[in-house]
Parts: sequence; structure tokens; C-alpha cells
Amino acid sequence: MAQNLENEEVMFPELFAFDDAGKVRLVGGYSKESDNWTFPKYMADPISFSDEIEEKMISAEGELHSFTVVRRSMPEFPVPYALALVDFPEGVRVMAQVEVEDPESLIIGETMGVTLGTVKKTKDGKEVKSYKFYPIKKK
Repeated sequence: MAQNLENEEVMFPELFAFDDAGKVRLVGGYSKESDNWTFPKYMADPISFSDEIEEKMISAEGELHSFTVVRRSMPEFPVPYALALVDFPEGVRVMAQVEVEDPESLIIGETMGVTLGTVKKTKDGKEVKSYKFYPIKKK
């Protein structure tokens, strides 16, 4: 079930959506002509130069390519937080914050999912939400 974001402050809402199961998924662009994906959706495909780009949801899971722990940032971004690059099966690499208790516990190559979480706070303390990654612990 999709979350109601009506009363929330959301950053880049066009970059994610909820699938039928209520999972947060990134929304990319897909070119049938070149079988190429982009994130975010481009105006034209950089491979075929076609402007016939479909909006499609990217896979629910990707692989952690790299990350860093941010310890100093602007005041609206509470630190520390992990900032990661995740590779998705469609061939796109996406950067976002990671929803994790211990940023040092991340492992390159582990499976990552997409979620909705607080990415920063306004000057008056209101939470601003957007897509984030989280580690999926395999059993």
C-alpha cells in the first residue's frame, strides 16, 4: 500500500513511485529503440538520440557499488550519514543516502533496496523526505 505523502515535504517526488505491493521504486527512462535505461528519465536517449522515452520503474533491488560516510555537511543534513552508489540490473547507477543505523556496517556488493526516508531537515526542524537505499540482509 502506497504511503500518503500529502502532508509531507518531499524532495524530487517525480523520481520515485510506489509499486502495486507498496514498495518504493525509482522511476527511470527506457528507450525501446536502444534498449537503454537512464535515471533520471532523460528527454532523449543518449544512445539512439530517440525522444521516445517511456517512464518505467527500475528494479526493486540493486547492488552496493560504493559508499562514503559523510561526517560534515550543511546544517540541514544531520550527520553522520552514508551516501551510496547502487547499481541496478537495468544498467543505471544511482546515488542516494542510506537508511542504516551504522554506516560503517555497509558491505560493497550487498543487496540494497529503495525506501522513503528523511534526507534533511528544514531550518524550522521539519523533515524532508525522498528516496533512500537500505541494506537487504539475506538469510
